[in-house]
Amino acid sequence: MKVAKTLIFVFILGFWSFSLAQDGELTASDVIFYESLAERDAIYEQEQRFSNEKDERDYWRDQKNFEIMLLQKNPQAYHVYISKKRPSYVDHIEHCHPDCGHGDFYKREEASFLMQMSNDSIYGRLLSEAQTRTSPNKFK
Repeated sequence: MKVAKTLIFVFILGFWSFSLAQDGELTASDVIFYESLAERDAIYEQEQRFSNEKDERDYWRDQKNFEIMLLQKNPQAYHVYISKKRPSYVDHIEHCHPDCGHGDFYKREEASFLMQMSNDSIYGRLLSEAQTRTSPNKFK
């Protein structure tokens, strides 16, 4: 029952946040809202222990649906949300141990953030190399 109430709360919060979404630029208060939402969600996900696989699967399905809808409705807010959530996951990886007891779905989410970071790192490195290259025909 506790999980059901939590899921309902997440949905209500998700739909409420869409009512705040605007076409155009995010305001400072929008950025603060999505950053705090991301931090709170990351902490909740790291501390959550599900009693069965069905509850865990339902939570993660709802969370992914929220993120997809946010991306569709307000891409800027989505990027603020994910950008703030990612470091929390990486910090938790450094301090987590086998006793943390995360489920498979959390581990998949964690792996997704690690892949995004490695892709961003590779992209950033390639971009900086491309900008410093003097001639496109000469390679070092």
